[in-house]
Amino acid sequence: MARRKADRPVRWAARVVAASVALAVTTAIVALSFGLIAVRFVGLDAYVVQGAPTESMVPIGSLVLVAPVSHGAIAAIDQDDNGDATAAPAIGTAWVAIPTLGYAVTYAQSYSPPIVIGLVTWILFLITMRALAPHFSSARRPLPA
Repeated sequence: MARRKADRPVRWAARVVAASVALAVTTAIVALSFGLIAVRFVGLDAYVVQGAPTESMVPIGSLVLVAPVSHGAIAAIDQDDNGDATAAPAIGTAWVAIPTLGYAVTYAQSYSPPIVIGLVTWILFLITMRALAPHFSSARRPLPA
């Protein structure tokens, strides 16, 4: 068997695996992005724990979904602080904390816009190439009547 024919199954498998991994990563990033939009649409805020005082309660890298504070609670907090500038802002009540999902959310927030732009550009490129494919042929075609 010739060497060239022996390499084809390996190249085919590598292409299939690479395409599958790329599709899985892109799907995960887009799903996380839509998930964050849905969470904000419901009225919750999403925060990623990156250390500091909350580290003892919630592990670093956790995604924390927070219910907003009511306006009455904000007024009560303002009266208790007596104008103390060092007081922490009123964030809300932690609704749920999901460990290690914060890393993926941070990645998705950082890289989803370029990936979406790249996907849109690639799809437009493919549509253009399909539309122009008849014009790229070098074979002689009969002229229209």
